[in-house]
This record gives sequence, structure tokens and C-alpha cells, in this order.
Amino acid sequence: MNKKTIFLLGTLIAVVAIFFLLKRNNGNTLTGNDHDFGFKSTEKIDKIFISNKLTGKYVILSKQDSTTWLLNDTFNVNIHQINSLLDVFRKLQIKRPVSKKEINIVKKDIAINGTKVEVYENGSISKVYYVGTNTHDEMGTYFLMDKAEEPYVCHIPGFNGYIGAKYHYQPVAWRSKDIFRSKDTEIKSLKVEWTGQPANSFQINCEGKEPILTSNNKVFVNNKDINLNNLKSYLKLWENLSFEGFPIDLDAHKIDSISKSPTILTLVLTDKKGKVTKLRIHKKGIKPDSNIQMDNEGNPLQFDIENFYAFINDHNKEVVQIQDFIFGKVMKTTSDFILK
Repeated sequence: MNKKTIFLLGTLIAVVAIFFLLKRNNGNTLTGNDHDFGFKSTEKIDKIFISNKLTGKYVILSKQDSTTWLLNDTFNVNIHQINSLLDVFRKLQIKRPVSKKEINIVKKDIAINGTKVEVYENGSISKVYYVGTNTHDEMGTYFLMDKAEEPYVCHIPGFNGYIGAKYHYQPVAWRSKDIFRSKDTEIKSLKVEWTGQPANSFQINCEGKEPILTSNNKVFVNNKDINLNNLKSYLKLWENLSFEGFPIDLDAHKIDSISKSPTILTLVLTDKKGKVTKLRIHKKGIKPDSNIQMDNEGNPLQFDIENFYAFINDHNKEVVQIQDFIFGKVMKTTSDFILK
């Protein structure tokens, strides 16, 4: 074999070696179970379990239908949040393997601080992997497949943020703030009960051709006793009623005290599928940061007139804050519907 042939053969071997090295580092061409973190399609995904060993926090996200997921079999999931995570599943790619000098450090960090992710398709487990921290250059995130030896750096082309932030294991991060979200055509009945005020309290039955309002054992006649158009307009207000957030200044003892305090108003909506949603509303004491501190005559207010505390479906250990700006429009009394 002459020198020219040896040179050409050596060049060919080098080119082939470079080709396979580049192929190995290309997220689009890597194959194999130990680094197959992404999903070409997320249509079959129906449950996601995310947990963190260090904090002990976890979430179970269960698909109910195309627009509804449940958090820990109890609360509705923010649909924008779940869609964002599914988008990560579809776009996630391998950027490169972890170098030998950092592999032990990365694996140790994932073992202690990593977030575990279990993804189910059609009721069966599909993938289990761990999400670690960002790389030093902030251009990738460490991933390790369950029972695999080698972690990888993953990224989403065009996205420079921390992918791990999409894998929330704090339940509150997934909660939908929706309380009532029924269209008027989906409502079976409504109950608005002012505590100790039967004349102001009322019920609306929507099972007939037209809604019927009842108050204090009296059935009101549409367009004779009450304005039917006003009643129908009222039913349309229940499609998008959400709470503002979770008060961070309340401990378990304070929340328990609020739950045992007198209720101002109770709202109960039953939809035509039989689902019942209940909201118990309580007064909120004036705080230093309350916008309105005085009444119209300059006297100090005892209670906040812009915000209230509330409990959803009798979950007495969890209080939310609602705004009068949002809920004031449905906090009506019987007299609001009576023809003048």
C-alpha cells in the first residue's frame, strides 16, 4: 500500500469519525432509550407525575378530556401551564452528552436535588427520567433517564430559559384559579344565600324552557315579577369567575379562625352534568396595604370592601382571596331582579 493510498484511507477514517461524532451530538438524530426524553406527539399522554426528593413535594396531573386536567385528583389544572409542559415534551432535544469530567458531579446533584418525571400514555407508564440544573453557560439543562448511566444536556432550540422551571413540583404552581366557569347553557341551578337574610337570598332553576327564580318560598313570574332579560344576562356572568390568589400572610391557625367566622354569602352552582361547585365568602379584615381605609364619612373601616376571603367546596384548610371587582357582579340580591 503506497503512501498516497494510506493518506487517503486515513483521511476517510477521520471524516467518518467526525461524521459520527457530530451525529452523536445532534439532538435530532440521537436514538435509544437512555436519552429519548422527548415525544413526537403528546396526544396519548394522560398522566404526569412530578416529584422532588429534597422538598418532598409532588404533583399528579391527570387528563380528563381535551381541555381539562386535574391536580392530585382534586383541583383543576391551569390549562396554559399543562399546554406549556406538553410543548416542552414535543420540542425537547439532546444538545450533547455530559463530559467525563462533569458526569459524576451532575449525577450526584441529580440524585440529591433532581426532579423526577413519570409520563404515562394511555394509562401505562411511558418514560421516567430526572431533570437537573442548568449548565454553567445557561444554554442547556441536565437530564438523566431512569436506570441510565449517562446524563445528557437537553435544550429547546430558540429557548434560552431554564427548562427545569417547566417541571413544577409545587401544587400551587399548577392550580387553575377558575372557580366558576360554566356557560349559561350548562347551568342546571344556582343558589345565592345571604347568611341570615332569606328575603335577599334566591335560587335559579334552569331545567325548563326559561330560568325560574325562587326566593323565600316564592316563585317569581318572568316579565311580571322580574325582568327575564336581566335574569338571562345574570346567568352569563358565571363563565369566568376566578380567585386572585392565596394569602401568604396566613398560617394554619388564622385560616382555621377565618373558616369558623360568620359567612357573608354562599354561592352554589350545579351544572347539567351534576357537578356542584360551592364558594363560601367571608369578610377580610383591613390590612395596612388595603387600598381603602376609610368610609365615605372618614371613619376607619373594619373590613376590606374590595377583597374577601373564600373557601372552595368546603376545603376549610385552604383559603383564597377574591375581588369584589370580579365577584361583585354575581353577589346580587332578589331585589336586583324585581321589576320596578
